[in-house]
Amino acid sequence: MKYSEAEKQIKALSDKYDIDMGYGNFNVMYNGKTHGIYVNGSYEYGIRVGTDDIFSSMPFRNKLYMIMAELASTPLDERVEEKKYKVKAFRKYLNVPVQNVLSPFLFDGNNTETVKTCFTLNEIEQLKQRDDIPLDWDKVRFEEANWPGLNC
Repeated sequence: MKYSEAEKQIKALSDKYDIDMGYGNFNVMYNGKTHGIYVNGSYEYGIRVGTDDIFSSMPFRNKLYMIMAELASTPLDERVEEKKYKVKAFRKYLNVPVQNVLSPFLFDGNNTETVKTCFTLNEIEQLKQRDDIPLDWDKVRFEEANWPGLNC
Protein backbone atom coordinates (compact mmCIF):
# COMPACT_ATOMS: atom_id res chain seq x y z
CA MET A 1 0.00 0.00 0.00
CA LYS A 2 1.27 3.46 -0.91
CA TYR A 3 1.29 6.30 1.63
CA SER A 4 -1.06 8.22 -0.65
CA GLU A 5 -3.54 5.32 -0.75
CA ALA A 6 -3.51 4.99 3.03
CA GLU A 7 -4.01 8.74 3.44
CA LYS A 8 -6.97 8.71 1.05
CA GLN A 9 -8.64 5.79 2.85
CA ILE A 10 -8.07 7.32 6.28
CA LYS A 11 -9.40 10.74 5.32
CA ALA A 12 -12.49 9.02 3.89
CA LEU A 13 -13.22 7.65 7.38
CA SER A 14 -13.55 11.10 8.96
CA ASP A 15 -12.86 14.68 7.94
CA LYS A 16 -11.24 15.13 11.37
CA TYR A 17 -8.33 12.86 10.39
CA ASP A 18 -5.10 14.29 9.05
CA ILE A 19 -1.67 12.85 8.31
CA ASP A 20 1.70 14.07 9.60
CA MET A 21 4.87 12.64 8.06
CA GLY A 22 7.15 14.14 10.71
CA TYR A 23 10.38 12.23 11.44
CA GLY A 24 9.59 9.96 8.47
CA ASN A 25 6.67 8.28 10.24
CA PHE A 26 3.09 8.09 8.93
CA ASN A 27 1.26 9.59 11.90
CA VAL A 28 -2.55 9.83 12.03
CA MET A 29 -3.83 12.90 13.82
CA TYR A 30 -7.38 13.22 15.07
CA ASN A 31 -8.65 16.69 15.94
CA GLY A 32 -5.06 17.89 15.94
CA LYS A 33 -3.92 15.31 18.50
CA THR A 34 -0.88 13.32 17.45
CA HIS A 35 0.29 9.84 18.28
CA GLY A 36 -3.11 8.22 18.18
CA ILE A 37 -1.57 5.63 15.87
CA TYR A 38 1.41 5.68 13.53
CA VAL A 39 3.46 3.52 11.18
CA ASN A 40 7.22 3.75 11.44
CA GLY A 41 8.83 4.89 8.20
CA SER A 42 12.18 3.25 8.97
CA TYR A 43 11.24 -0.40 9.11
CA GLU A 44 8.52 -2.82 8.08
CA TYR A 45 5.77 -3.94 10.51
CA GLY A 46 6.39 -0.89 12.73
CA ILE A 47 2.89 0.04 13.83
CA ARG A 48 2.36 1.76 17.17
CA VAL A 49 -0.83 2.70 18.96
CA GLY A 50 -0.61 5.72 21.25
CA THR A 51 -2.22 6.04 24.62
CA ASP A 52 -5.55 4.27 25.09
CA ASP A 53 -7.46 7.46 25.82
CA ILE A 54 -6.53 8.99 22.44
CA PHE A 55 -6.88 5.88 20.28
CA SER A 56 -10.11 4.70 21.94
CA SER A 57 -11.76 8.05 21.19
CA MET A 58 -10.94 7.88 17.48
CA PRO A 59 -13.91 7.04 15.22
CA PHE A 60 -13.69 3.94 13.03
CA ARG A 61 -10.59 2.85 14.97
CA ASN A 62 -10.93 -0.80 13.86
CA LYS A 63 -10.96 0.19 10.18
CA LEU A 64 -8.18 2.69 10.86
CA TYR A 65 -6.07 -0.03 12.48
CA MET A 66 -6.59 -2.36 9.51
CA ILE A 67 -5.47 0.34 7.04
CA MET A 68 -2.42 1.08 9.17
CA ALA A 69 -1.61 -2.63 9.51
CA GLU A 70 -1.68 -3.05 5.73
CA LEU A 71 0.60 -0.02 5.33
CA ALA A 72 2.99 -1.32 8.01
CA SER A 73 3.26 -4.69 6.27
CA THR A 74 4.14 -3.06 2.93
CA PRO A 75 7.89 -3.03 2.21
CA LEU A 76 9.38 0.45 2.64
CA ASP A 77 10.33 0.93 -1.01
CA GLU A 78 6.79 0.09 -2.14
CA ARG A 79 5.13 2.73 0.08
CA VAL A 80 6.39 5.72 -1.89
CA GLU A 81 4.90 6.79 -5.22
CA GLU A 82 7.13 6.48 -8.25
CA LYS A 83 8.25 9.91 -9.44
CA LYS A 84 6.36 11.35 -12.37
CA TYR A 85 7.48 13.92 -14.88
CA LYS A 86 5.96 16.28 -17.42
CA VAL A 87 7.51 16.41 -20.88
CA LYS A 88 7.99 20.04 -21.94
CA ALA A 89 8.73 21.15 -25.50
CA PHE A 90 8.20 24.55 -27.14
CA ARG A 91 6.86 25.97 -23.82
CA LYS A 92 4.03 23.42 -23.85
CA TYR A 93 3.54 19.98 -22.31
CA LEU A 94 3.07 16.64 -24.00
CA ASN A 95 -0.56 15.51 -23.73
CA VAL A 96 -1.39 11.90 -24.55
CA PRO A 97 -5.09 11.06 -24.94
CA VAL A 98 -6.10 8.20 -22.67
CA GLN A 99 -8.37 6.43 -25.17
CA ASN A 100 -6.21 6.96 -28.30
CA VAL A 101 -9.02 8.86 -30.02
CA LEU A 102 -6.66 11.74 -30.84
CA SER A 103 -2.97 11.86 -31.58
CA PRO A 104 -0.66 13.12 -28.82
CA PHE A 105 -0.33 16.90 -28.83
CA LEU A 106 1.36 19.79 -27.02
CA PHE A 107 -0.83 21.92 -24.78
CA ASP A 108 -1.04 22.81 -21.08
CA GLY A 109 0.16 20.62 -18.24
CA ASN A 110 -3.18 19.59 -16.74
CA ASN A 111 -3.78 15.90 -16.27
CA THR A 112 -7.46 15.05 -16.82
CA GLU A 113 -9.63 11.97 -17.21
CA THR A 114 -9.11 12.06 -20.98
CA VAL A 115 -5.54 13.39 -21.26
CA LYS A 116 -2.41 12.20 -19.50
CA THR A 117 0.43 14.70 -18.96
CA CYS A 118 2.40 13.05 -16.11
CA PHE A 119 4.59 10.06 -16.82
CA THR A 120 6.96 7.74 -14.98
CA LEU A 121 10.45 7.27 -16.44
CA ASN A 122 9.38 3.87 -17.75
CA GLU A 123 6.36 5.42 -19.50
CA ILE A 124 8.61 8.11 -21.03
CA GLU A 125 10.86 5.41 -22.45
CA GLN A 126 7.78 3.82 -24.06
CA LEU A 127 6.68 7.21 -25.45
CA LYS A 128 10.09 7.66 -27.07
CA GLN A 129 9.42 4.55 -29.15
CA ARG A 130 6.13 5.84 -30.56
CA ASP A 131 6.08 7.07 -34.16
CA ASP A 132 3.15 9.43 -33.57
CA ILE A 133 5.15 11.65 -31.17
CA PRO A 134 7.57 13.63 -33.39
CA LEU A 135 9.77 15.12 -30.66
CA ASP A 136 13.53 15.39 -30.50
CA TRP A 137 13.86 13.70 -27.12
CA ASP A 138 17.35 15.14 -26.65
CA LYS A 139 15.88 18.66 -26.64
CA VAL A 140 12.80 18.29 -24.44
CA ARG A 141 12.82 19.10 -20.72
CA PHE A 142 11.47 16.90 -17.97
CA GLU A 143 9.81 18.64 -15.04
CA GLU A 144 9.12 16.77 -11.83
CA ALA A 145 5.35 16.46 -11.39
CA ASN A 146 5.01 15.03 -7.87
CA TRP A 147 4.36 18.44 -6.32
CA PRO A 148 1.45 18.82 -3.90
CA GLY A 149 -1.58 20.28 -5.61
CA LEU A 150 -0.69 19.01 -9.08
CA ASN A 151 -3.23 16.74 -10.66
CA CYS A 152 -1.03 13.79 -11.63
